[in-house]
Amino acid sequence: MPNKKPAVMSGPIDKAISEMTDEEKEYRQLEHIKVYGCDGKPGNFLYFLDEYVKIIEPKTLMQAGGLVKFQTWPHLMRLTRDLLDDQILSVVILKSRQIGVSWLLAAWTLWNAMTKMGDMTMLFSKGQDESVALLDKCRKIYLNLPPFLKHEKVDPDSTEAMGFPIMQSLIKAFVSTPSAGVGFNAARLICDEWEQHPYASENYTNAKPTIDAGAKFVGCFTIDKTKTDSLARTIFKGARGGRNNFKAHFFGYKCRPGRDDAWYEKVRLSVPEEELEGLSRDLYMQGNYPATEQEALEPAKTLRAFDPTVVEAMRERCCAPVKIQADGVDTGICHIYQGPMIGDFYVAGTDTSHGTGKDYSVTAIMNVKTGVIVADILDNRLRPEELAYHSVKLLEFYRNPMWWIEDNDWGGVTISKALSLGYRNMGYRDKDGMKCGWHTDNKSREELWGKLIPAFNNCQVTVFSYQGLMQFRDCIRDYEKGRIEAAQGKNDDYPMAVGICVVKCEEINVLANWRPKPIQTFHFGPRADNYDPALHMRR
Repeated sequence: MPNKKPAVMSGPIDKAISEMTDEEKEYRQLEHIKVYGCDGKPGNFLYFLDEYVKIIEPKTLMQAGGLVKFQTWPHLMRLTRDLLDDQILSVVILKSRQIGVSWLLAAWTLWNAMTKMGDMTMLFSKGQDESVALLDKCRKIYLNLPPFLKHEKVDPDSTEAMGFPIMQSLIKAFVSTPSAGVGFNAARLICDEWEQHPYASENYTNAKPTIDAGAKFVGCFTIDKTKTDSLARTIFKGARGGRNNFKAHFFGYKCRPGRDDAWYEKVRLSVPEEELEGLSRDLYMQGNYPATEQEALEPAKTLRAFDPTVVEAMRERCCAPVKIQADGVDTGICHIYQGPMIGDFYVAGTDTSHGTGKDYSVTAIMNVKTGVIVADILDNRLRPEELAYHSVKLLEFYRNPMWWIEDNDWGGVTISKALSLGYRNMGYRDKDGMKCGWHTDNKSREELWGKLIPAFNNCQVTVFSYQGLMQFRDCIRDYEKGRIEAAQGKNDDYPMAVGICVVKCEEINVLANWRPKPIQTFHFGPRADNYDPALHMRR
């Protein structure tokens, strides 16, 4: 180790220098030079990253978590070269989750603020929590630096900004709003999880003058398979096609050492249901942990048909049937959630199965005024004749409402049995009363799902049966087949029966001077960020 003390040393002053040995002083001065630079020469970010950056990893089934040394994996080093290249001003990154990119950007941002006079970085995130989290990565790296590399003062030091007065530098976090970042000039702009930003286009337009003046722009994102397009996706594709000046990177899930097919399958099976956000597990993994660029950018072939937030809110209201004595009603098969009320009117829909344990036989009774499924039958062992018998008994308890039975397949047997039992308030498809029941074809299927989905998603339908509600969760839009149906291995019999009720309730003339408003008639507009489906559900 050289004995000569450097003539000039930029960066913070170590307060405990008087207590050090000459060897310790010389070592720390050399470390300062390597990190901060000396005599006008810049510091070495790669050295800082490799020697001093520590990050916080969450504890999961796959990793121990805690404070760990930053790993300079090959894909991160490729990205670092572009970050340090002054000739590359715009970078877009399509990535898998948890591969170190956000921590690398935080370390790069912090190092610039610590070592460059007048430096400013603007961090953009989709929301307040994400904005705080991104800046907090910078702060955590700083707090875990050795004391002799820290500055004498950090000010401001808040959830929105972090600055170093001695360098007159600042890191400022912004939530993506239409005017975010307006009026600020910066050396670099970073958009984390760019595809999720609600005002990505406006922010990018506002930032263009700063970018055109020589600021570095970095946008990184993970594909959201519930979206069909985004600014981030458009720019990435444009960069790949040579249609803009962005440098594009793709980092799949295998770029992080230790991730293989077995790891992928373990993660796929462990994703909590509430995190799927309307996606199948396979589609969730293709978006969050893509293996290839093509897989990430491939349009979603399936999406959940019903809003998962509404399903989740309604699940909290699911309950056991009430104990009501009704003549002839077998409460082991028939489930009553609300008894008949004077002044209310009902409609019933039935989907018949084979009764062999696969599909379900379902009869649903809906309150026309409220959209509540007040009673149901849901059984995969009932034969068509048994379904007719128990349905008739249940419907008699609700004063024989109009009843629509799907006539497809074994439904014809149910219809015949219901008629032979003397049920006369059947629904017909023609004025002459010759075509009894609901017939599912391409046209009627489109009508059923077209009315049921907005009715359910806007909480105009209430389901108390947990088992029935889970069938709503399992319905998907299959874009390859061009239809809505149950996911593979799942069932959609309960939604079909409820859908028949939704379609037919508007045909029920319950009073001479009153006709129920069609349940599917709504006005749609942007959903507020604080929208809570539970608050909009019928009490």
